[in-house]
Amino acid sequence: MRTTRLAVTVLTGLALFVPNHSQALPRTGPAPEATDPSYQELPLRPGFGTTSAGATKPFGMVGITWPSRPDSSEVVVKIRVQRGGVWSDWEQLPVEDEHGPDPAGGEGQQRSGTDPIWVGDANGIDASLTTKDGTTVSDAKVVLVEPGTLATDANPPSSLAATRTDATAPYPAPAVIGRRGWGADERLRSHNGAACVRPKYTSTVQAAFVHHTADRNNYTRAQVPAMIRAMYAYHVRSRGWCDLGYNFLVDRFGRIFEGRYGGTQLPVLGAHTGAFNANSFGVSLIGNFENAKPTGSMLEATARVIAWKLDANYRSPQATVVLDGSRLHTVSGHRDTKATACPGNNLYSQLGWLKQRADVLMGRSVSTEIYRFAQQLGGYRRIGQPFWGEHPTRTGRATYFGARDLYWSPATGAHSVQGGFRGRFRTYGPDGLLGMPTAEQRNGKPAGSRAQNFHYGAIYWSPRTGMHAVNGLISRKYGALGADRSRLGLPISEPFRVAGGVQQKFQHGRLTLSFRTQKVYVT
Repeated sequence: MRTTRLAVTVLTGLALFVPNHSQALPRTGPAPEATDPSYQELPLRPGFGTTSAGATKPFGMVGITWPSRPDSSEVVVKIRVQRGGVWSDWEQLPVEDEHGPDPAGGEGQQRSGTDPIWVGDANGIDASLTTKDGTTVSDAKVVLVEPGTLATDANPPSSLAATRTDATAPYPAPAVIGRRGWGADERLRSHNGAACVRPKYTSTVQAAFVHHTADRNNYTRAQVPAMIRAMYAYHVRSRGWCDLGYNFLVDRFGRIFEGRYGGTQLPVLGAHTGAFNANSFGVSLIGNFENAKPTGSMLEATARVIAWKLDANYRSPQATVVLDGSRLHTVSGHRDTKATACPGNNLYSQLGWLKQRADVLMGRSVSTEIYRFAQQLGGYRRIGQPFWGEHPTRTGRATYFGARDLYWSPATGAHSVQGGFRGRFRTYGPDGLLGMPTAEQRNGKPAGSRAQNFHYGAIYWSPRTGMHAVNGLISRKYGALGADRSRLGLPISEPFRVAGGVQQKFQHGRLTLSFRTQKVYVT
């Protein structure tokens, strides 16, 4: 087998071919006390020769990239790093092109590459890239990232874990350290164009893919936020992705971190399992589990985030699903989709335990009031797949399906909101001025109009008058008069302030609420 070797030695103060490509990333917006993270992309040019010891600007993470090619499995990458004047042994980096966006995902100029590897506090790098088939790889680059430090790295803040209020409620959200907590610089999402700034969503959540980052296993608690910041920079600036690839990450201490931007409760389209990102989410355990074993707290945290996401979307962790034409387990490993070592033998062997544990946490059945009402309405074929999974509101719970939003509370029962009423009600929210729906949408009067009642009011629509909400004391008076069947007709305005009160216009009159008397008058 003939190989072509590419090598680079980064040395300070020597006249080598490596230019000074140091470039500072901006400080994270919410943490001005952070040091400026250093980011370097250095050319890895063809050539032979011996490596020489030397010092470079410190860096914490290293990766190698090259122009996208269909046979990246033929590429072999090795590095050694210098720490405190001592060179490490050479080690081979995992080449993992199957972590990434879908082929038609539109995430900019993507490059092939290795997984990024955390090296801690290094100040020298030697790298080589060879191919098994003897072909030459041009424009290869060594990426060095120094993510800096934040005052909060030692103890990043997390959201409070929710509690299960009753047996029929979905499994609650576990504590998650959000992007602000680990110090994400949200400006970095615009690096590959304006289209990357807004998050992309898939239709629903049907499956979970389990990964490992193929990284070190001996990191400290305080290093984890920096590791994620460095991974974020590498995925965006060197691989050409819109954002961090994974939806969630879990460290060896059992902490869960939010990955890709867009809202942990929503079906954010990730870049974790090429061709299978749609309708799934990716959770990556930080470490390499080909030889080492994941910790018990790591596995428990992974089971909890899987249980939360699947239960909210009414999916069983013991079931199967068809994605991209392939039948897969609802909880699958990355290697179930491609010829890859991910998530490592010792983590892959735990998938059965993860499924069983998630099933126990979820209660082994789907039994919520919203789910049962969805089935009464005709199931997913009639109302669409769940988009925003079942989540708590102040007085009850809600699930946004593709064609209808369903709400439930003990006081109002389960009801849906659809069509234009859905968009209008979302502007108020179930905890807003109208409260929860108390009935389904109905035909109104005159013919061709529509109406829906809520706890504190109603929404009315007709082609002639448009859509308007009536709420509070004005709604009570309007209802006492007969509502849309009264002589006032339909509302033609929203409530507005007048001297001493609030007024609302109708087709044939007005209702005025007096602040002084707390009574409503017909004018």
